Amino acid sequence: MRQVSFAEPGGPEVLQYGASADLVPGPDDVIVQVAACGVCGHDTADRSGLAKVPLPCVLGHEIAGVITALGPRVSGFEIGDRVASKQFHTCGRCLACRSGRDLDCPKRRFMYGGNAEQVALPADVLLKIPGGVSDGHAAVVACAVGSPFQALADIGRVTAGETVVVVGAGGGLGVHGVQVARALGARVVALTSSPHKADQLRALGADQVVVGGPSAASDLSEATGGRGPEVVLDTVGNPDVFSQVYRSLARHGRYVFCGQVQRWKIQVYPMFIFGKEAVITGSSSTRMASFMRAMDLVERGLVVPVTQEYALSEAAKAHADMEANQVFGRAVLRPEGQL
Repeated sequence: MRQVSFAEPGGPEVLQYGASADLVPGPDDVIVQVAACGVCGHDTADRSGLAKVPLPCVLGHEIAGVITALGPRVSGFEIGDRVASKQFHTCGRCLACRSGRDLDCPKRRFMYGGNAEQVALPADVLLKIPGGVSDGHAAVVACAVGSPFQALADIGRVTAGETVVVVGAGGGLGVHGVQVARALGARVVALTSSPHKADQLRALGADQVVVGGPSAASDLSEATGGRGPEVVLDTVGNPDVFSQVYRSLARHGRYVFCGQVQRWKIQVYPMFIFGKEAVITGSSSTRMASFMRAMDLVERGLVVPVTQEYALSEAAKAHADMEANQVFGRAVLRPEGQL
């Protein structure tokens, strides 16, 4: 089979397209013939060395494809099933897993390997793809749709009629966060650093678009009639942006981080938190329950994944385009036979 791997961290040029041996499933694994694999900020952070990964490494955790082989202990799936994966494997047996808090599992393990024609995956990370959902869309559901869904619905506890500001609205998490917030009944203000994305964001459901800059706080206040947003979904984690957006947050507001582009440190005076009686919190990845609910939103057409496709051999270009802010939504790699 063909795959993309890297042996040392660095720029997109470290990604190498080459041949590797076909895979054999472990007892609890399935082999998936990859049809599509999303590329997100986690991948670029791993590749650049911002995060430590075992080397050499085949990236890719946003995977969709067809099961071609089953381990002897796998049940609930058959060869030929179309499936998509979530980001973490968990044991399924501990108290956290059995109570729906699977991301707290002490045996949690991040998934890699989707930047290839085949990948071996534990069966517990998989969800069958509904018939009306394409491979390219299904691949990004867990991460790009499930992560903002969990952040807004479970952590931010958005209710209908509230105003949500999505920071980094033109990125892979942001464009789906805009749609998720709209599906939850919120009024949505999209904050982006890219003015040319404004019309696309309005088409996705943003009621207003604000271009980030020194006046962002006053612009957001104006966009919310002086009240400020009840919830902020921050997919960027930039300290300068945070200082502007947090100033606009309504009293008793919830500020939810679910992504970070660089290893920035954010500082805030406690007085600014207790003065608003605000909550600053975060949301980590996607539980299986959130994955299932996100897939339901996609199947029902309430969220339409926004993707830009590349051949698997073009992985380096996909990474470079992402880092140059040239991708609207999510980059998706397709093995040559799947294009």
